[in-house]
Amino acid sequence: LVPEGEIRAVDNERLARLIEEALASYGVEAKVMQINPGPTVTQFGVEPGWDHKYKEVKLKDKNGHVKVYQDEISRTRVKVERIVSLANDLALALSASSIRIEAPVPGKPLVGIEVPNVSAGVVGLRSVLEGHAFQRLKAKSRLAIGLGKGTGGETVAADLAKMPHLLIAGATGSGKTVFLNSVISSLLMFNTPDELRFIMIDPKR
Repeated sequence: LVPEGEIRAVDNERLARLIEEALASYGVEAKVMQINPGPTVTQFGVEPGWDHKYKEVKLKDKNGHVKVYQDEISRTRVKVERIVSLANDLALALSASSIRIEAPVPGKPLVGIEVPNVSAGVVGLRSVLEGHAFQRLKAKSRLAIGLGKGTGGETVAADLAKMPHLLIAGATGSGKTVFLNSVISSLLMFNTPDELRFIMIDPKR
């Protein structure tokens, strides 16, 4: 049996080639430089290529035959807007229900194309609490909470003290109860009963 991680890596490489081919078919030169698998989506970091302008040059060889050459006179970076405007066409080419384009990826000279995974991955609370983001925040605040993982697979944490009035909303089955359990567990893990008190009210009962 082939491990699931290896299968997903092969699928992601295939999707990366499809993205490059789809963009090229619309006259946009680009190359996938990064693949960041997340629990529900995979982010492909695309580096925009160049728009080339050519002029036709005719030269005669020693036999008097005319040969035509294409001489590059200028090149400019592909505009990010051109990639963003192709979101629906890319979704069709990738057989995806929808895609999200982050232009640009913060801190990187790349355009992020986020494609939904075929199946959602499981995010364990332990991996979030042991992640760099939570550990760094825990050193500053006793009310650090683990939120989960981002689109690129990086762990995400927040300080509850900076948002004391927190509303958790969402459709049925979107994960509100799981998230609330994660918040409670995050607080219980690193605080003693003498340091932490809960008042829990269930208005349905």
